[in-house]
Order: sequence, then C-alpha cells, then structure tokens
Amino acid sequence: MMGIRRISSLFGAAAILAGGACSFVLDFDECRQTADCQVEGEAPRSCSEGRCVAIDAVTCTSSQACADDFGEAFICGPSARCVSVLTEECQAAHWPSGSRDDVVIMGVIIPTSPPYDAITVPLRNAVELAVEDFNKTVSLPGGRKVGWIECDDGGVITRTEAAAGHLIDGVGVPALLGPIFSEHALKVARDYAIPKDVFLISPTASNKDISGLADKGLVWRTIPSDLYQASALAARIPALGGEPCAVAAQCPGGASCDPDAGCAAPAKVVILKKDDAYGSGLQSDIVGPLTDALPPGGLLTIKYPDPVSFASVDELKSAYGGVIGEAFGAAPDTVIILGTSEASDLVGGYLQALAVLNPTPMPPRFVFTHGAVPVMEKTVLQLEGDSAPLRPVLMGLVEGTSPIIQDPQNFGAYNIRYRIRYDNQDALTTSSLSYDAAMVVMFAMATVGAEQAITGPRIAEGMDRLVDKTGPEISFSADGGELPFIKAAVDVLAAGGGVDLKGVSGDLDFDLTTGEVRTNIIGWDLVPKSGSPDVPVLTPTRIFVLQPAPSTSGVWAPLP
Repeated sequence: MMGIRRISSLFGAAAILAGGACSFVLDFDECRQTADCQVEGEAPRSCSEGRCVAIDAVTCTSSQACADDFGEAFICGPSARCVSVLTEECQAAHWPSGSRDDVVIMGVIIPTSPPYDAITVPLRNAVELAVEDFNKTVSLPGGRKVGWIECDDGGVITRTEAAAGHLIDGVGVPALLGPIFSEHALKVARDYAIPKDVFLISPTASNKDISGLADKGLVWRTIPSDLYQASALAARIPALGGEPCAVAAQCPGGASCDPDAGCAAPAKVVILKKDDAYGSGLQSDIVGPLTDALPPGGLLTIKYPDPVSFASVDELKSAYGGVIGEAFGAAPDTVIILGTSEASDLVGGYLQALAVLNPTPMPPRFVFTHGAVPVMEKTVLQLEGDSAPLRPVLMGLVEGTSPIIQDPQNFGAYNIRYRIRYDNQDALTTSSLSYDAAMVVMFAMATVGAEQAITGPRIAEGMDRLVDKTGPEISFSADGGELPFIKAAVDVLAAGGGVDLKGVSGDLDFDLTTGEVRTNIIGWDLVPKSGSPDVPVLTPTRIFVLQPAPSTSGVWAPLP
C-alpha cells in the first residue's frame, strides 16, 4: 500500500505543477543556439536570449557569423543585421575561400535569361573569369578577396531597379558592374549609384548622355560613347554599293545596276530603331547626315518595341510583324538595325516576307550596330532546311560596326582561357568589355589602403592611377597559363603608384572627366568558314580611324 500512496502523491505533484505553476513551464528556454530555430521551409530565425526571433531583430558584427548561423547566402548587412544577399533578381552569390569578413562584394546586373541570353551569358562568364583570375593570384590590401552577386534583371527596367536597390541598400556593395543597357544604366546611375555614393561601371552602355552625367566621378564604362559609332555609320552607308551585277535583280533590295560600276549606292534606307536610349541616341545622330547624303525621301525610321515589353510571344510576333511589314513596304535597298539580339529575329521575319514573292527578290543589305554584332552569325545560321542554300547570299549582305573590343595581342590568349573554362565555347566579341570592367573595379579597389573601408568614392579616387602614362604598362596577357599582370598591377597600386592599362578589349585610356574610353570603330563582315561555304565567321575587315580628339569624325580604311 505504501507504494501506491507514493505513486499517487507523485501524480498529485505533477498535477499541481501542470495547473498551478504554468508560468514555470513557459519560462523554459525555446532555444540554446540558432540551429534550434531553423525549420525547413520557413524563413531562418535567430536564437536570442532563449527565444527564436526574426533575423532582423538581432544585431551582428560578423558576416562569417551570419553565414555560419543562417547559411552561405547571409552576411552582416549595412544595417548591422544578418541579411540574405539573394532575391528574386539576385539568385547567385560567389564567395572566395576564407572568412566572409575578409570579402569585398561587387554587385553585377546582367540579364542572362531570354531573350538576351545569347549575347549576355558571355558577358556574365567574363566577369566570373576575371574575379577567379584575380582571387587566385592576389589579395586586395589588408588580405581582402572579392566576392560577387549576380543579378538577372531580364532586361526589364523595374527589375533592374529592384536589383540595384537590393545590392546598394540591402547588401551595401561599394561597386556595381552593369547594367549593360544604356537606358537601365542611366536610371541606376541617376537614382541609385550617384545618390548613394556607389561606383558604377558598365561594359556596354554606350548612350552619349552617360558622358554628361553629374556623377561625382562614380560612373564609368569600358565602351566609348555612341557618338563615334554614329559618325562611322554616317560615313559608311553612302559608301556601300558596287556589288557585281548584270541586272538590278542581282543587287541588294533591287538597287539599280550598272554592269561596269556594279550595284548603285543606297538610295532607300530604312532604320529600324529599338525604342530605348540606345536606339534613340544613335538614331538622333545619324538621321541628319544620312538625310543629306540620300536622295529626297530616301530615309525612313521605324520604331520597334523592346522585346521584353510584351506579355506573350504572340503579342511580340504581332507587333514585330507590323514593323517588318512597314519596312518591307518601303522596298529599301539597305536596312540599319539599331538594337540588340532581336536584330536576328527582325532579319528572319523580313526574309520570310520576301520568300512568299515569286520570284524571290534579292534581300536588302542589313547593317547591325554593336549591340547586335554578336548575333550576326546566328542571323545567317537560322536559315535552315529549304532556306539553307541562301546562307552564302545573306552572308554577303550582313555587316556590322562596333568600337574596338578585341586587343590584337591580348584577346587571343583570353579566348583560349575562356574556351577552357566554358566548355570549348568562344568568348563573344563583347565579353572582353566585361572582363576588363571587372578588372578595372578590382584594380581601383587595390588603391585603397589596407586599413580603410573600400567605398564607392575611394574606388573612384583610384581611377586616375589606372591611366598613369608615367607608370608601367600593364597588359592583360597570359604567360604560359599564368597571369603575371594582375600581381604586377596590384603591387604597384598598393604601394601608391600608378599604371597604364591595356586590357583584353584594348587600351583602357579613360577620360577622367567623362569616365569613358575613346576608340576607333571596327567594321565586321561574315566570311565563309574554311571548307564550309555556308557557315559564317564573324571577321573584322575595316576600321574607322578617328581624327585627333576631341573630333568624332574619321575615315574608313581596310584592315591590313
């Protein structure tokens, strides 16, 4: 019986504890470490004084501690709270080895998803290659390495703004590489980078308005203003013609034929202009000269929407069909496309419109500006099946212009390393610009003292030391697979000296007032691949040599 009474008394005590001492139970700690608060499928929480609380309720001093507690995506943000660097637009973070507290983060905004992926993925890859090259070779002063967050804005300006706001306000990056489109770069520069003292460099945004920004020295680009390309186009178009012919049907767009002199120079030109800052800027600078050079009524400009502005593919096809129909109805002998990768689709649509005619007339000449030069080969290769025999014809009718974007000595070695790193793919022509842009950012960071925080203004202050003609020339070349130029540059810069950069794209002689380079313009043609007459190879064949600065005019000459 004694045993039964003892058991009963224990149950009674338990009942008292459960009923009369509820507050005692609630006083138990909910957690002892942050790992106790993590529930799969729920937002990460932190353990603070025995309670699981939202991350932003806990202060931090260490990015490494945030990463240890909440995962690789977390850092100690500018608000002294643990924050994730990932968002809907910014979906990947790349960290060097070592402590997260010794990392300087660069934000990268490049639209790597369709429809721009054909021309933008190589730009993204080149950034990755540059950062890998730098981190495996040297550290910034103070032992710091470089990490980067890649954001895909899809070419949609509202997403560009979301990415820029997150990178600057949420993550606290001192530098942005991108955006790559002029309209987006202008928006981010004016509304985000300049007001927040963040360094911005774009590899491809070429609108002339970028030159005149009141930017406190924060906005730079590795591509020159479109003023030079516009001048080259204005000189090139009237000089076209001369193709061998016996009758007009053998001339582009049915241009008149002189059997002795060849096909006539352009008399009817259509400009297809992408409705953005890039297309509008180029168009405004070439309309006047071309109007003067062509016969009366010989120039027509047709605006077309940005491909990302449509809610569906059907809407896009309908709108572009109307644009192509209007251009086709003008019966041009020459079509200039001021746009980007969508130029390939516009040409394809134009050729489809021609194909329904019997007999099928000769297509017009198609002139691409630099934003579309990377898809010139694709424009021909899209002719398949019954249309494939037309490839050699189209090859002779498509040409392009771009700033010099391949250094004769450095690009070849860079392309080999790119092919090894990215599954035997060739580096797209413009990827040299983003490789150089990333290197420029990191070299400018190397001018900041070991005990100083790397900020946008300090990066900008270092830019004048990258264009020092009295310093050693730093050529972005490879030596037996090694990259001695990186250490050579950082050693000089960290010691307070200056360097003269010669990048993969060419001389990086930045104008310290405008923040841009000034280069000659290259003319690109498509030539048949050796042994494969229907496979095009993008080939530089001529150069527009600028008059001495500050002139924007020049003269076309064949490349040797």
